[in-house]
Amino acid sequence: MHVCIVYDTKREKGATKQIVEWMMEELKTISDIRVDVKRPWEVENFDYDLFVVGSPIYWEKPMKSIVNFLSFNRDNLKNGKVAVFILCLAEAFGKYTKGYIEAQYLKPLEKEVLNSLIESGVFRGWLRNPDYRQKQICSKWIRKVIEKAKAAKR
Repeated sequence: MHVCIVYDTKREKGATKQIVEWMMEELKTISDIRVDVKRPWEVENFDYDLFVVGSPIYWEKPMKSIVNFLSFNRDNLKNGKVAVFILCLAEAFGKYTKGYIEAQYLKPLEKEVLNSLIESGVFRGWLRNPDYRQKQICSKWIRKVIEKAKAAKR
């Protein structure tokens, strides 16, 4: 299976990049997975079995570059499999913010790929020190995404 992780960030040493690196690490432990990591403007080819697309939340919204990538490439992605994820600090407030996070942060990404969407994920972001608890959550999530993608392929 050939996977493309597409993400954007404003902080090159921030949480989003670290989550993507953890996903890559986990995917490399699965024997039949090849993974490419790209920024939205670097994607020229849509010949992947799975796209994993993620964004941090800035000013109450996913990054415009990610929303635009999904929107502009809706036709390229419609026959494939797509998983989306976000990173936000609001996740730190627990179950009370779950509905808000889903409606305000995930929905703009999900609505662009409704027919292709196989999974959505929310990770807790951080500003200074990495939250290493997110590594296990991230690893479990990406394995779940792979299992769903493989099941949908059959």
